[in-house]
Amino acid sequence: MAIKSNTTIAGGISASFSRSASALNAINAPTSSATRTTVTGNQQAQKSGLDFGQRLQRISNAIAKDGNNIHSVAQEFEAIDQKINSSILNSTPILRGGYS
Repeated sequence: MAIKSNTTIAGGISASFSRSASALNAINAPTSSATRTTVTGNQQAQKSGLDFGQRLQRISNAIAKDGNNIHSVAQEFEAIDQKINSSILNSTPILRGGYS
């Protein structure tokens, strides 16, 4: 009996999250504002564009962070699985008090 753990799947998911975050970062809010006109609503449109860019950046950061967390947790699980597997193969108790 062996415990199988594989971080390849988590790594792929993490990479997918990273690509998604990069794609969101590639979407830019308007970089220039129409400041010469006095069209009603122009200031609100400028503010909306800036707000959109800031929110998009926060979403992108959250996606990237979640992807990193998925990969990190997968690595931790793999390390635990390896310890358990080693303990089973060596027939040594891993918890205090031995076997029940």
